[in-house]
Amino acid sequence: MKVIPKPNSDRFSIADDDGKIIDDADGYGYKTKQKAHKAMWYRFQGGKEKLRSREQGKRRFFSEHKGLEKFIGKIYENSFKELFTGEYTEQDILDEIKEQFGVDMPKEFLHD
Repeated sequence: MKVIPKPNSDRFSIADDDGKIIDDADGYGYKTKQKAHKAMWYRFQGGKEKLRSREQGKRRFFSEHKGLEKFIGKIYENSFKELFTGEYTEQDILDEIKEQFGVDMPKEFLHD
């Protein structure tokens, strides 16, 4: 698949390898090439499933470790200024979680 310019327009469409248009945002076309690439990833390359499985893994992890999510929220509240200035890093948070809960938490679970 590839992103091609929409004929007679400044917008873009998603086409298969033969050049046949697969998706063109309901006839309107995508405003930018980047948005067309993002839509192609999400719709045709498993992006939706990847996001869903990551969210399910995160939910499962926090349900197995009760109190961890609240603990992370308190760390962010108490250390907001230090995180912003760089005195306190995400790795410090992960180290504190390991010390308190005895678990190695993936860094991607710190963010929504």
